[in-house]
Amino acid sequence: MHHDGPGITAISAQIIDLYQRCYAAPPWSETPEQLGRYPAKLAAGAAKPGFSALTTTDDADRLTGVCYGWPTPDELSGNRVYDALVTAFGLPAATALTRGAFEVVELFVHPGHQGQGIGARLLDGMTAGRPSAWLITDPGAPAAGLYRRLGWREAGPLPAGFYPQSRASVFTLTHPDA
Repeated sequence: MHHDGPGITAISAQIIDLYQRCYAAPPWSETPEQLGRYPAKLAAGAAKPGFSALTTTDDADRLTGVCYGWPTPDELSGNRVYDALVTAFGLPAATALTRGAFEVVELFVHPGHQGQGIGARLLDGMTAGRPSAWLITDPGAPAAGLYRRLGWREAGPLPAGFYPQSRASVFTLTHPDA
């Protein structure tokens, strides 16, 4: 199901619960403090211009997967993620990676539903019709294998310590005919 910002806010409690279930476990192993910051991050994201989300549910209407993001703004400053991109790649390369691209901010699937193609369907649906997209993940995480199978390319690592529990790398996708 497709959602805009207000639509995602209406189901935010379910999304927060699923996020905590997914990100408390390895490879992310987020701390209680990190998990506690997620509700505010979700609310701030839902308010961004161009916010878009896709969700899936099971037969009992329980949330099984979430993917969301927004178009990357032209101005890459004043934000921890964008600052890390500029540090890692330099301003011209970071701009080339993100200009006109859709920023996939989150993709997570209930652990009991992983391996069923939900993540691939969500990611494909979120990036369909967009000329390019990018995301950040641990290149050794199981999801990185999915991204590679779907045609995403690893552009390179972010500075050490960007994500305290693991490495972080930028992955990009280009749709030449979009």
